[in-house]
Amino acid sequence: MPKQLNKWLYEKTRNMLRWQAKVTRKSIEVDGYNIAYLESKNKRKKTLILVHGLNDEKESWLMLASALKDKYHLILIDLLGSGESDMAMDFAYTLHNQADFLEKVIAKMMKAKGIDSFSVAGHSMGGLVILLADRLPIDKFILIDTMGAHVKLTPLEIEAQKVDDISQLPFLNITTKKDFKEAMKISMYKPLYMPNFMIAHILANKASRLEFEIKKLFDVIDENIRPRENLEKELSQIQQQTLIVWGKEDLGIDLASAYKMHELIENSTLKVYEKCRHYPQIDKPKELATDIVTFLG
Repeated sequence: MPKQLNKWLYEKTRNMLRWQAKVTRKSIEVDGYNIAYLESKNKRKKTLILVHGLNDEKESWLMLASALKDKYHLILIDLLGSGESDMAMDFAYTLHNQADFLEKVIAKMMKAKGIDSFSVAGHSMGGLVILLADRLPIDKFILIDTMGAHVKLTPLEIEAQKVDDISQLPFLNITTKKDFKEAMKISMYKPLYMPNFMIAHILANKASRLEFEIKKLFDVIDENIRPRENLEKELSQIQQQTLIVWGKEDLGIDLASAYKMHELIENSTLKVYEKCRHYPQIDKPKELATDIVTFLG
């Protein structure tokens, strides 16, 4: 199937999922860069901002957004260099730099929308980014399988220590349909069904961005697939109520990190989901939505 047709079918499917979640694509310019985001229409309700992880994009939240529709004013952001936001080749994508830039994005967005406070959910690396964006008036934190509290090596980290160049690890070089399905098995307990045209478009997009994504990767993690910044100190200083959510079978960040994070954050609640890996928002969207509603009110 021609690339253009794959792209067209992919975009049609993506737009349908956005429609089901009742979110609309918008954008905002910050420091000369265009940042894309999805937003729901419930502006009179509590605002919840969702921030994706490394090598990911805002679309990974759509199943959760569908489960939360009509309950909150949702904003799903593509971080700089991700998804439909601009690819800034000269930007150093360290956690602190990403957090500083995200602060600017959210501050400008909230001023334009007349919003004084909000809660934020961050997945994986996105959890670290929102924790470092500490100058924002954040009501509550939701941390989902988040990096930052190192305890136990995972199978992926053990594998990384055996190779000379982690950019050659199989899960970073997804070039075939088989590679893609293997990566899905690592990330999700029950991988989503995706038609061939969607996989083909995703693979083509990954190939076109591979060099850039490896650059971002090395700005964030070291040769053992560990974040370059350990945020245990920052975690222990969090005053806000925090919901920590973890997939019991997460192969990327061991469950022991969840308990360590719960121990470090005084005012925190921990939820561990059975039959769930690194993406609770995909493996368990309804359960996660219920816990978020209970937590945020």
